Amino acid sequence: MTMETTIVLAAWGAITSVWLGLLIAQRKAKRDGLFLEVSAKRNSEQSQPDDAPTVCVVIAARNESQGMASCLKNVLSQDYPKLSVLVIDDRSEDNTYDIAKEFAQSDPRVSVQRVAHLPPNWMGKSHALWQGTREIRADWLLFTDVDCKLKPQAVARAIEEARTRNVQFLTLWPHQTAGGFWEHTTIPLCGGIIALWFGSQRVNDPNSSLAFANGQFLLIEREAYENIGGHRAVRSAIIEDIPLAEHAKRSGVSCWVASGRDLVSVRMYDNYNTIVNGWARIYVGALRSGTKIALSILWLMFGSLLPYVVAVYLAMTFYWANATGETVSKEFIFFAGMCANHLTLMMIASYRFWGMGGCRRIDLLWYPLSVCVVIRILAQSWWWLTIRRSIPWRNTRYSIDGRGRIVETPAPPVSRRSASSATR
Repeated sequence: MTMETTIVLAAWGAITSVWLGLLIAQRKAKRDGLFLEVSAKRNSEQSQPDDAPTVCVVIAARNESQGMASCLKNVLSQDYPKLSVLVIDDRSEDNTYDIAKEFAQSDPRVSVQRVAHLPPNWMGKSHALWQGTREIRADWLLFTDVDCKLKPQAVARAIEEARTRNVQFLTLWPHQTAGGFWEHTTIPLCGGIIALWFGSQRVNDPNSSLAFANGQFLLIEREAYENIGGHRAVRSAIIEDIPLAEHAKRSGVSCWVASGRDLVSVRMYDNYNTIVNGWARIYVGALRSGTKIALSILWLMFGSLLPYVVAVYLAMTFYWANATGETVSKEFIFFAGMCANHLTLMMIASYRFWGMGGCRRIDLLWYPLSVCVVIRILAQSWWWLTIRRSIPWRNTRYSIDGRGRIVETPAPPVSRRSASSATR
């Protein structure tokens, strides 16, 4: 065996060892109870403890008339009695405010506020959340989005977990629901890239600087939220949730991250264009580094696509050897073994990850296609962050720096086509 072959096999072995490490981490996450489940004994009539804290569900919405009614019906169906709901209308141009106001008039638990303008160098969602929460006096704040669906026990179970673990900040990974082909094929792997960077249990280690939050379900004690400056502290961030978690952890707030696949679900995008542009924006705001984005692309190329490419090459080589009566080399056998090992570990880890997120495992049949699409998404996010230094979102193009932060007042609205494909 040549030196070059030895080096290649050693590098390949290092790649497969990463997949093995991911398998071990998956088993550990299960064992350590990082998947919130609802007790079979819990039901809608179960009373809460006398000292159960008050919770205000906070929803910032802009032009969400299509989903607002169903969202509020869903939130108001929670089996948590000490619940209130605040809807913050962020400069909507449709009847989002009117729909929310109708609910407020018929249910005293609901209140509505309206934000009329956006100051320079603020992201709209962060500004709306900061303005809207100034007068809330509930013990806990639960930030969620219009496109999220909560099981009736979600709030009660999250509060129970936060109090049991004695944490002030709890966030859940949701179940990603899907409808069309591209959603089923692509979104699980899109989430897998985020998990690759933020899925380590170090996010729950108070001595680690790694932090994560999902703005679709973010529960925080109001006092802790106010003490760290709330969303004002991350006003220029394209994606506010992870920077808020990082700021909270640095400030000494105790944080906890878990899977809420049985409690929270969300359908973020429903077609190829919105998936590509939406997730490209997420990667800019979550990774905030051209180097991290480039490393993610390299990982997909060598960690996921490599064994498929090599398998095709080996199959062609084997066919040619049989056709010509030649014998395969020792290097061929070594490479075939490494390829089989890589594919096996990758598919086991992916099969388990798809299941952990409640995704259809049958869609792993299209895994190479998924990898190619996610590489394309990451490439777009890298271009926006490092070359273009701007990003479109909700009818506005924002100029950003190399860390994904707004650096100046938004430019005039972008075209309708660009805006519709860059929402979250």
